[in-house]
Amino acid sequence: MRGLLVSEHRNSVDLVDIAWLLDHGDVVGASELLISRQAWAASDPHELVLWARVMSLRGRRGDASDTLARALQIAPTSVDAHVEYARLTLNGGDSAGALVWFRNAYEFAEPSSSWVLEWVKLLTRHAQLERAVAVADRYCQAKPADAEGWFWFGYALQLADRLPEALDAYLRCGRVSPDRPMLRNNLAALYLQMQEYDLARFYAEEALTDDPYNALAWNNLAAAHLKRGEVDAAECAVERALALKPEHPVALQTFSYVCKEHQRWNQSVAAIERAHQFEPQDGSIRWSLAMLQLLLGQYEAGWRNYEYRWTAGELKGKWPELRVPVWRNQPLDGKALLVWGEQGYGDVLQFARFIPVLAERIRQRGGKLIYCAFPPLLSLLERSLSGSVDAVLPSTLDALPTCDYHLPLASLPMLLNIELRDLPCAVSYLKADPAKVAAWRAKLSTSNNLKVGLVWSGSRTHQRNRMRAVAPEAYGRAFADVEGVEFFNLQIDAPEALAVLKSSDLRVTDYSAEFRSFDDTAAFLKNLDLVITVCTSIAHLAGGLGMPTWLLLDVNPHWVWMTNREDSPWYPSIRLYRQPTFGEWEPVLQRVARDLAGLAGSGSFLWTANADASPGTTA
Repeated sequence: MRGLLVSEHRNSVDLVDIAWLLDHGDVVGASELLISRQAWAASDPHELVLWARVMSLRGRRGDASDTLARALQIAPTSVDAHVEYARLTLNGGDSAGALVWFRNAYEFAEPSSSWVLEWVKLLTRHAQLERAVAVADRYCQAKPADAEGWFWFGYALQLADRLPEALDAYLRCGRVSPDRPMLRNNLAALYLQMQEYDLARFYAEEALTDDPYNALAWNNLAAAHLKRGEVDAAECAVERALALKPEHPVALQTFSYVCKEHQRWNQSVAAIERAHQFEPQDGSIRWSLAMLQLLLGQYEAGWRNYEYRWTAGELKGKWPELRVPVWRNQPLDGKALLVWGEQGYGDVLQFARFIPVLAERIRQRGGKLIYCAFPPLLSLLERSLSGSVDAVLPSTLDALPTCDYHLPLASLPMLLNIELRDLPCAVSYLKADPAKVAAWRAKLSTSNNLKVGLVWSGSRTHQRNRMRAVAPEAYGRAFADVEGVEFFNLQIDAPEALAVLKSSDLRVTDYSAEFRSFDDTAAFLKNLDLVITVCTSIAHLAGGLGMPTWLLLDVNPHWVWMTNREDSPWYPSIRLYRQPTFGEWEPVLQRVARDLAGLAGSGSFLWTANADASPGTTA
């Protein structure tokens, strides 16, 4: 066909025909036609751009660049020349430079120009998501029947965490072109982000029906199975993904997660380290590596990688822009440092122990430390940090207090070079309100029964809560026949679950409606003999108060609880009860019930209410 086109149209062919040949891969035919026209010497910028395209496709980058420079001398606003310069620059490895050329072209172009989607793709690669969304939006408004536009608009919105809008764009793409490649895969990934795991599984399976060799879809299917608690199915799917694409970092990360659920820690570390080799700058991978390093007690490396928490997971994109610099061990002589709370309440309670350590160092230098607290923790931390810090302020302040530097709370261990041997730093470092403690003492029963508080679930929005929570009826079955114990509900805002618990014949007293802050809860805890809880903020509160606590852990616990031990270097008063295998709470509850019955039946507790547990005390 190429020979026929060249022979019949050599003299009459126009630039549109040559462009058609290039668009359809006929570089030889286009080159011959342009040579016959002596295109390199043309005065028409469109012809020069076509010649530059041919030169670029033939690897003659210098000639292409010179030709484009001539085209822009003739027509400085030539969209085609700017776009071709962007492509040439991108193919040369300078993607940042290509972005500039695309932006210049866009100033003179129609928003519906076909090359605009090339720019959108590049913008997403460079995480310039706000601009990518805006450009793709204009494109779709101008060309609503173009499925590609809706696809890339959806992708940009997805990366920007504008998930409902991304879903709408993807569905618009599907209405125009139901079989658009990768659409179902991206929908699977989107539903994973939206925590709609059944739909994620459905679309991943649909994507694999379209293309059973799609490694991305296999990985998304694995992630959906994992989120649904189907660990063996997840392992099968992710192994298929890695069989297709052994160096795929996201699949290696998923495999690492699967290994954690099976407590194959060394295999999990090996997988995430391999992923890190392929994507050394990926914040999510560095964050996953940090979780494993800290879990295994490798604190020096773990704290460094923990700094990547702001580029992954729930904290991604939430770094606050304050008007003072971050403190990175600069001299604080006569300076003021603002430390502010981050993540969840449990994280704050865990890391609060380091504030007095740093405050003392700063005070010795003539400086001061101000702490900014979440409102529900304010009263408790004001009292607990009294005498250590210069002020404890609420995080709801309209204006930043006067300071020279700021620091997120969980960065303290890295800057203080905390190792396992340095823990716990302090025992009973949280202080309950004595007046509130006394008020609860007067209100609670004076019986000689063991007073035990119960927590069976963490935050329902936590990504792992379905794994770490225990069904309330399981508590009921385990503890209903234990004599000599008075149970108290510590679960906040859970009337339905509490009703289920009570229906299992377990008598539970509930004062939770009176817990308006952690300060109230702390005072109540100090009147108990024991707290039985899953991994949630109550565990950190009880541990920080020095309260005897039995903590129930799933097979893949929060890093602070480490592995293969029943005690915690962070909280000497906590005893750990671990799941033997994924999803198996029954053996854990049987052991807890047996130990609880033994403790209650002894008639002599190892502690008394309102007294702090000593560092050596265990249940």
